[in-house]
Parts: sequence; structure tokens; C-alpha cells
Amino acid sequence: MDFIPNFTRSFFLFRHEADFQGRMLPGALLRFAQQVATDHCNAMGLTDEVYARTHTAFLLVRQTLEFYRVPHVDETLRFVTLPEAPQRATYKRITLVTDAAGEEVACVDSRWVLVDTESRHILRKAPPEMELAWPVQVDRQLEVGLPARPQDMEPAGEVFARYTQCDMNGHVNNTRYADVACDVIPVEEWQNAAVRRMTIHYHKEIPLGQSAPLTRARMEDGSWRITGWRENKP
Repeated sequence: MDFIPNFTRSFFLFRHEADFQGRMLPGALLRFAQQVATDHCNAMGLTDEVYARTHTAFLLVRQTLEFYRVPHVDETLRFVTLPEAPQRATYKRITLVTDAAGEEVACVDSRWVLVDTESRHILRKAPPEMELAWPVQVDRQLEVGLPARPQDMEPAGEVFARYTQCDMNGHVNNTRYADVACDVIPVEEWQNAAVRRMTIHYHKEIPLGQSAPLTRARMEDGSWRITGWRENKP
């Protein structure tokens, strides 16, 4: 396999990828970033066939997105994705987004682990046919940690793994949790506010047809903490 240090794709922001004010949805940003990362892996030969043959998969464990200017419908955006060599079994991937004028409008920092799909164990070393000369470091990163969970969190409905939210893995696609989080926030807040930063941690999948209860809390800095937890579920 030949390593490609970065990969670029451009996407047009259609209206179904924006909110009622024409602003790009956080979930749409993550879906574009997911697509360009997938295309990058395919271009290097890391295809579905290779994952199936080696019984491996990359699982997303956490990611942060930042908007520096929220794009509007009918814009064409350029996505550049840059992966980094694994550190303690964690792979970092940075995706930078620029507008038609070349101004940076957003960034996504995602962290992944490679797992054995049969044992479910995290792999410290990739199978020989998947070894690539990853760059030692990508000189960009976002904070992907979360503050301590507040004690008082109120019920906020549930997330249900519906047909339209699940991907080829048979569970809720990781980008859909951004949509879930936005829908939990009171709708009146969206009149004069937009997401500037969002961090998501992933612990367990929600398989097709299953659900998890949601809780929420308003933090002291005005941000929201939203949690979904499948307690005692496989």
C-alpha cells in the first residue's frame, strides 16, 4: 500500500444539510469529514475488502468539531484530511475546511482505534498488509476531553436507533449523535445561537431497533452536557 499524506475533496452544501436559518448542521460537517476520510483510506488501499479479510475495523472513540464561521447553504467547501501515526494505539485524524475564498471555516479532530472484530480487542499493531508509513505527527489538534459530568442532569427523552440513523455496521452512525445532541437543546435557543464547538465521546454502539435514555444539563459557561447511556447493555 502507498501512503498518501493528505487527501482533498470539495463538497457543495445542499439545503437538506442546513438548519432553518440556512446554517450548516454540525452533523453535516461530520458526515463530510467522515466521507473524505473514507475516500482517503480507499485511495490508499484500506478498503472494506481488506478490513473483512483481516477481521479489523477502525472505531471512533471521540471527536471535536469547531466552527470559525458557520457555512451557509449553497457554499462549496474544501475538505483536507490529514492522519497521524498511532500513539498508544490511538489514531488522530485532522480535517480542515476552507471556503471559496480560502478562509478556514471549520476543523474536525477525530480519534480512532483499530480493533479485531472477532475478539473486540484493540490492536496495538496493525496487520502487515495494513501497515502504512503514517506521519509521526500532524501539527494541529483540538481539545477532545470533556469536563466532569455534573451531578444534576435532567431526563431529555431517548435516542432510538431508527432505520434512517443506522449505517452499514448496523448501529447509529457516529455523525448522527451530533443531530441527537442538537435536538435535545430547547428549540428557542437556536433563534440566536449556533454551535461553535462540539465534543462527542463514544462508548457503546446502539444497534438497529434499540434505544438509550438521554439526560441533559446546562453548564456554568452556558454550554450543554448531553449524555446517552445504555447501562448493562452489551
